[in-house]
Amino acid sequence: MNNKYLLIPVLVLVLSVHGCASNSVLVGTTINPDSTGFIQPTLDTIPTVSTPPGTSQSNPIPVGSDVIADNMRFAITGAIRPADGIVSSGDMFNAQPGAYQQFIFVNLSVACETPSDQQCHLSIFKMKLSGSDSQVEYPERLISGVDGILMSTDFNGGTTISGYIPFIIPIGASHLVLVYESLSGSSYYLALP
Repeated sequence: MNNKYLLIPVLVLVLSVHGCASNSVLVGTTINPDSTGFIQPTLDTIPTVSTPPGTSQSNPIPVGSDVIADNMRFAITGAIRPADGIVSSGDMFNAQPGAYQQFIFVNLSVACETPSDQQCHLSIFKMKLSGSDSQVEYPERLISGVDGILMSTDFNGGTTISGYIPFIIPIGASHLVLVYESLSGSSYYLALP
């Protein structure tokens, strides 16, 4: 009979250790009021914490959705890959990608969410492109003769601007995400199509 009461604390200890190791189950104990000193183990589920879309590279804002940062609403509306022909036809002095690289043009729409008498400042150089290999690419600065390139600019509240941001990436780059680094230091992640 005493062995039965000895096994219950051991069972509670084993369940407690298992619950702490898995981080998804919390083991507690309650005293059964119908029995003197009998401890009843209980299991409670701990809710898992997930990061909101757009706050990590593994969970970016999906294509067609938008995110607000620095009083601006950002949305990716498309991408052209490869865009080598567009760049080379613009001006023969434009940079050319190296071996096993190509241009990608990310089509970005940005709306200023301030009142019309205030302005937003878009800096293209607060953006970068990252893929599954964690390699980071920054926008190409010198592309001439190509229409629709989005430039750093100030624009009024209630106004939307859009255009292409050019990057050179490895040909096999996958799971590409545009990263915007806000003035507050937070990063926002937008998935490419």
